[in-house]
Amino acid sequence: MNSQSKNLDRPLIQGVYDREETDAMVQDKRSLHLRLQEYCDCYLETDPRKELDLISKEEISSDITGDPEELALKFLGIAIFCGIRENAKKLSLVRFRQGEIQLNLEAAGKYKLPAPSPALTDHIFSVMRSITHLESGEGSEPLALGIRNDRIELGVEFDTQERNETLTLSFPEI
Repeated sequence: MNSQSKNLDRPLIQGVYDREETDAMVQDKRSLHLRLQEYCDCYLETDPRKELDLISKEEISSDITGDPEELALKFLGIAIFCGIRENAKKLSLVRFRQGEIQLNLEAAGKYKLPAPSPALTDHIFSVMRSITHLESGEGSEPLALGIRNDRIELGVEFDTQERNETLTLSFPEI
């Protein structure tokens, strides 16, 4: 058996990969946490309420990737930026047992923001559970996000009451 047949999983010429392999390798190195930070940073110069409204209305068609996970990260990143911009205390995504979804922002007052669809809400809960490693039921974890030359530590809490599910992000006092 020659050396090429033993190492079929490696490139024939050391360091040379085709485009698909390179894209897959780069994609694998970017965690959900990192991608969330990138979305927070990317949308700093936008109107977050307008962006949330666009995603809520157009759903997956509003995102060039067409990937529900990417759209969930984008929605979360924009919602977090909205909370930062409004000097919020809390941002809560609530899924009621009847199927209604609400996105509530508690800042100087209490506001309802454009809510994601039920399908997107599923992805948002899944993404945040993966980032925090809170895989089931209730729990809380801190989440540090690096945004540009600064960082912010959020409290992430999952709560289930009477079959209603809530994801709450708590912001530090500034």
